[in-house]
Amino acid sequence: MPGWPFLGVAAYLAAWIPFLAALAASFWGESFSRAMAGLGLRFRALDVLWGIGIGCLVRAIDATVRLTATGSTGLVQQPTLSAIGSPLAETIAWGIVAPVIIAPILEELYFRGLMQRTLGEALARFGSVARWAAAVVVTSVVFAAVHALLLVATPAEALLAGIATFVFALAAGTTAAVTGRLGGAIVGHVVFNGLGVLLTWPV
Repeated sequence: MPGWPFLGVAAYLAAWIPFLAALAASFWGESFSRAMAGLGLRFRALDVLWGIGIGCLVRAIDATVRLTATGSTGLVQQPTLSAIGSPLAETIAWGIVAPVIIAPILEELYFRGLMQRTLGEALARFGSVARWAAAVVVTSVVFAAVHALLLVATPAEALLAGIATFVFALAAGTTAAVTGRLGGAIVGHVVFNGLGVLLTWPV
């Protein structure tokens, strides 16, 4: 795959640097624990079950939509490690750790923790359900657009990826809004991305 893993690294950094800057600016001067509490970074045992359900369900929806639209699930096995020509450590870092661990935590902190909570609070004059529904939908649209725009692919592939990430964001956002915690959303993100990596990993 030409340019791998450079393109993947560049896409991650293009998204992560602004996310980190926004998070830092929003909680400048606050203690780390207070900032994490403000973002809703808490976990309960039930969050694991919610997360597994979200991740598996949306990955199945993604495969179904792709099968209907293209006749394929879109889960194409990646090149073998020898074909990639990258060191094993680099492959693990950018092929597993980045999408399955770092991205879910950072993106959930930014989108569901910062953006969705800020929108929900800004719409406080509306009813509780209406304001959180609006916050979830708007955040989900932005989440999907960012992923579709950063994807190095054809417009059709970007559209399908946007649909999948929008559906995932709706599920994760709703879970975060209902529970008041990011635990379920983070676990769901880990499972969703992890299944994608697992099902396309070279053998």
